[in-house]
Amino acid sequence: MDSFTEETFLRLECDAGDLDLISYHLYDRHGGLVADSDGAHHFPGGLEVSGDGELLLSVPAERDESVLYRLYSVKGALVTCSDGMKTEIFGGLRLEGNRHLSGRPPNTSKA
Repeated sequence: MDSFTEETFLRLECDAGDLDLISYHLYDRHGGLVADSDGAHHFPGGLEVSGDGELLLSVPAERDESVLYRLYSVKGALVTCSDGMKTEIFGGLRLEGNRHLSGRPPNTSKA
């Protein structure tokens, strides 16, 4: 998420039926909008989005493979990128995790 505009660039989530859902709003290095998913969708065959000659998002068909991405802001600033081995985070990025339940997490220890 862009920490300045609160715009979400990429969201990877899993629904109650264990289905992977992806939503994205991707800009290129010039700040031009390349692709917008218009909501969360399942891509069983994987997904690749390119813009201005570079790969912006690659989601593999298999869950155990790495997601690759280069996320730019509306101003064309690179905010984060990952090649599957290393992730770089630059200024202007805010990460958000799951917020399903308040309070303590359920007990997962084995008795």
